[in-house]
Amino acid sequence: MKKLLLSFPIMMGILFFGILRSDSNVSSKHHSSSNTEVFQKKYSTKSKLRIYYIRHAEGGHNVKKEWEIYPESEWPSYVGNHSAFTPKGIMQQSRVSRKLNRFNFDFVAVSPAWRCKNTVLPYLKDSKIKAEIWPELAEIYATNLIVSPDLPQHTATDKILGAGDAITLLPEEEPYFTLRNDGTHEFKKLRFPRDHSESAKENAMAKVIIDRVLELIEDRSASHNTILLSGHGSSGKAVLRMLTNDPLNGFPQITNTGVWMVEQQEDGTFRLKMFNDVPFSE
Repeated sequence: MKKLLLSFPIMMGILFFGILRSDSNVSSKHHSSSNTEVFQKKYSTKSKLRIYYIRHAEGGHNVKKEWEIYPESEWPSYVGNHSAFTPKGIMQQSRVSRKLNRFNFDFVAVSPAWRCKNTVLPYLKDSKIKAEIWPELAEIYATNLIVSPDLPQHTATDKILGAGDAITLLPEEEPYFTLRNDGTHEFKKLRFPRDHSESAKENAMAKVIIDRVLELIEDRSASHNTILLSGHGSSGKAVLRMLTNDPLNGFPQITNTGVWMVEQQEDGTFRLKMFNDVPFSE
């Protein structure tokens, strides 16, 4: 009897320990299962790809026509200068960083033009992001013909991509910009009439360049979900037309430092969600 009484606490302790261990195992299994479910839920579906585009701040070339009513001797030094901002452009540039900080970009690509690099430079400094120079974002002429099914193929034997002048970065630019290994030269701009009377051929050439932009976007989207492009008015409209496969008839021009954004859909197409900083709904 005494042995039985002595062994009873031991038996109860073993039983209690077993229950605790069992509960612990159940809890551990449940916790592990929950973590797996959270992990799968987090990584099984990729966030929708969003492409943003910002046009450069107002440059001296943008106001040249306005000043042609005055003698050239009276023009401020910035008038007609592609590499200088107007007073309005300086003000626009000062607001870009705050505007772009509303979004979380994980990749930035910029036209090699001074006005495009310097438009986003304050944002790059604030966000500690280094932008990649894309020669293909340089300014080109393109209209709604660029998405026309009747647009002829570019057949000129002259090479376009990478056949232009070499791109160099100034020492003060190197902390904020980088060159692609295959993007160290501008594209070659073929000569067309100034009145754009050969618009179809000119758009066909532009399509070669914008097709390359789309290839680069697709390549970068493998590891980036929110991409910012910085470029020009006509080029920005061309990229938007190609992404959405929409001629954008009746759309205004992209304003200086205006932003548009498209979001990729489940079927791979892109839908316009913002134009000139304003939410867009069809």
